[in-house]
Parts: sequence; C-alpha cells; structure tokens
Amino acid sequence: MISDGATKLKAFRSRYIPEDPQIRTIALALLINTFGNGLFGTLEVIYFTQVVGLTPAQVGLGLSIAGGISLCFSIPAGQLSDRFGPRNLAVTSFVLEGVLTSLIMFVHSFVGFVLVATIGGIAGTTTQTFRMATIARVGGPENSVQLRAFTRSVVNLGIGLGTVFAGIALSIDTLFAYNTTVVIDAFTFLLAAFIWSKLPVLEPTVERGSKLSFTALRDRRYLLVTLSNGFNSLHFVVMGVALPLWVIHETTAPRWLVAFMMVLNTICVVLFQMSASKGSEELHNGAKYFARASLLVAIACVIYAAAHGLSPLLASLVLILATLVHVAGELIGSAGSWSIGFGLADRSKQGEYQGVWSLGMGIGGTVGPAFVTTMVIGLGQTGWLILGLLFVANGFLMHRNVTGQWSAYGKLQSAEKTAAEVVESS
Repeated sequence: MISDGATKLKAFRSRYIPEDPQIRTIALALLINTFGNGLFGTLEVIYFTQVVGLTPAQVGLGLSIAGGISLCFSIPAGQLSDRFGPRNLAVTSFVLEGVLTSLIMFVHSFVGFVLVATIGGIAGTTTQTFRMATIARVGGPENSVQLRAFTRSVVNLGIGLGTVFAGIALSIDTLFAYNTTVVIDAFTFLLAAFIWSKLPVLEPTVERGSKLSFTALRDRRYLLVTLSNGFNSLHFVVMGVALPLWVIHETTAPRWLVAFMMVLNTICVVLFQMSASKGSEELHNGAKYFARASLLVAIACVIYAAAHGLSPLLASLVLILATLVHVAGELIGSAGSWSIGFGLADRSKQGEYQGVWSLGMGIGGTVGPAFVTTMVIGLGQTGWLILGLLFVANGFLMHRNVTGQWSAYGKLQSAEKTAAEVVESS
C-alpha cells in the first residue's frame, strides 16, 4: 500500500511539477505573486469606492487612463530586455510594483489614485514583458509553449486561492481587513522578486549600444497575427464582463451561477492547460489550434445566446454547457497563441517581439469591455451571433497569415481529442 502511494505521488509530481529547477523557480514566484493579485484584485473596486471614497465612474476612468498609458511601455520594455537581459529587470519591476501597491493605503483623492494606478500599470506592463522574455529564453524554441502552459495553470491557481481569501476580508468588512490585503499583496511582489532573483542571469541578446531598430514593429506579418491575437483575447473579456451582465440581466439563471462558471473555468485551466497544449509547439499546428479554438468559442457564443428566455434550470444547464465549450476553446486557443507568438518572433529579439505581442493583448483588454458589452447587452442574441462570426473569421484569418492557407481543417486529432477530454473530464 505504501509502495502504491509512493508510486502515485511520484506520478503526480512528474505530471504537475517539472523537474527543471528553473521552471519550478518561475512557477513558485508566479504562484506567490498571483495569490496577492487575486487577493487584492477581487477587492480593488470595493477598496477604492468604500475606503478611498471614489465613485465607480472615477475608478473606471482612472483604470482606463492607467491602462492606456501603460500600453505605451510594452515595446520599450522588450527592447530593454534584449539589451540588458530580462531577469534583473523583472526583479526590479516586481520590487517597484510592491512599493507602489503599498502606497495604495495613502491614496485619498482621485488624482492620487490615477497617479499610483498609472505608475503601477507601467510597472505591471514591463514586468509582464520581462516575464514573457524570460520564459522564451528559459524554455527555448522547443519548450516555450509547454512552459507557458504550466505557468498559466500556476497563475490561475494563485489567483483562485487569492480570491478565496479575499472572501474573508469581505466578510470582516473593516478598514484593517482591507488594508491587510494591500500589505499582503505588496509583500507577494517583494517575495516574488527575491525568488525570481534565484534564476540564472540571462545575458543580453542585443548589443547595449546598438541602434533601436523596432524590428518587430516593421514585421508586417507579426503585426497582423498580433492584431488577430488581440481580437481573440476578447473572449477573456466575454467571460469576465459580458457573461455576468448577460446572466444577471438577460436570463432567469440564479446570480450565483456567475461565480460557479468562473470557478469552473479556473479549475479547468489549472487541471488541463498543459495537456491541452501538447502538440501545438510546431508553428503550423499552433495556427490550426488557434482556428479550431476560435470555432469553439463561436459555438459557445451561440449557446450563451440560447439561454435567453429559458426557465431558470434549463438556462443554468445551457450556460454551464456553454462555459465548458468556451473553456475548451480557451485552452486550445491559448496554446496556439503561444506557439505563434514565440514561433514567429526573432529569437535574438524575443523581448521586443513579446512586447509587441503583449501590446496586442493590452489593446484588446482596453477596448474590449465597451465593445463586448455593446454587442451582448446592446444587441442581445444578435450580438452574440455577430461575436461568434467575428471569432470564426478571425481564427481563419490567423491561420491564413501564419500558414498562407485558408483551410484549417487538416488532420489535428490531438486538438480535437483534447477539447473533448476537457469537456468530459470537467
């Protein structure tokens, strides 16, 4: 019995905990940091409205200003990464984020909020770029996608755990409880910086004094796929913004179902992202994964729309089914996205290219909430159908830009099998 238990434990470790110490270091830093992100991120709007005294409109405007300005620093961060190496820069950004997070407790006005949010957003954007450049360098051409899949599972686990503990602060509902979450979040940045510093120094891939070439911005093909990936990232906004509004205002399903669907999505990502990414490393396969995933997300949009006008029980079942189809598309699409983002980049300028790639995601996150809300709440079921058609068209456009072919229905049994396994296992 002991031997069987040891064997199962070893099998579990080999499946979910990589042997490479560098990968484990990256994962531990991200787990700690994203725990803090999930902890305070869940309370952010509540903190600034109830504690600081801002209006919801002021919070939304401030975050939009911060997000828009921080996008401008994505590409410069990538160029710095190529010239100075991403490890030490990531450590510095983590520390800066930690310091800025701690300053939240001293914010008492809208101007102060915008200032802290903007500088914090810049630090967050640069940290993300440095992290992606580190993953590209540590993973190499063969393992970058699997490493990114593993870290995404870890990130979702960290955010999920942080969200659970945020519920404790919400239940206590005191200034001390809310400020404690700020302190913990700030500390996780500092601890993540310390752990990240244990990674080997990554040497620059570009001469420090070399002229800025903006190679990635002049790479028309990479810009096109970046835009396609940015549009595809709207499905995250659909899950986080449009779907809760749809469930509450346009269906008879209970409100708590929103939280259940979010938890279901998180669990699926944690458990199945690595297996869903297998086979996507090769660039052409990555393009096929992306196109197939876009189709799955489109199907989910149609099913979401079908929940309107149904009884509470039937609407709930339809929404859960749509969530499972959606997360299957999310898992496969993420793998395809990483394959393309890493695979089409100049290996000597991964920092700059990943900065451009992050810029596409950032634009989607900035304009996405207003767009998907207009489509889903403004146009109702018709909006869901239009969204679905746009996702399908974008998937095939991505496939065309990567492979030079429109058809994405070649043999890709691994992706189809993965999607089916995700839905069945969930």
